[in-house]
Amino acid sequence: MFYGRMQQQHERLLAQYGQGTVEVGRVETVPGEDEFTPPTTTTVYETVNGVVQGVSPEFADGSAILVSDLQVQIGKPAGAAPVPGDLVRLDGSDVHSIMAVEPIPAAGDPVGYDLRIRRG
Repeated sequence: MFYGRMQQQHERLLAQYGQGTVEVGRVETVPGEDEFTPPTTTTVYETVNGVVQGVSPEFADGSAILVSDLQVQIGKPAGAAPVPGDLVRLDGSDVHSIMAVEPIPAAGDPVGYDLRIRRG
């Protein structure tokens, strides 16, 4: 009950203060119809509410997270939770890789995710 209200409030704030279009993508591979047909790989994107900003200095360690990375706070996707290696597309063009994922809140049912992303 509490998490449901918290998730609604989180989504409402992200929708109100969100910036541009944020899409979370996952690469999916569909096997060929037989052993001689190669598999098909596609990236499936889901639009989510999100706020994009530069990465906070306390998270930048110079190797795993760089100062040039971006930090994106998103609502809970309808599909699977994002994981490192998934993709984020900003405003329909710039594609970034997810480097780190932190659920919000850190314990319990997440209402959203804090992502560190890197272009490329």
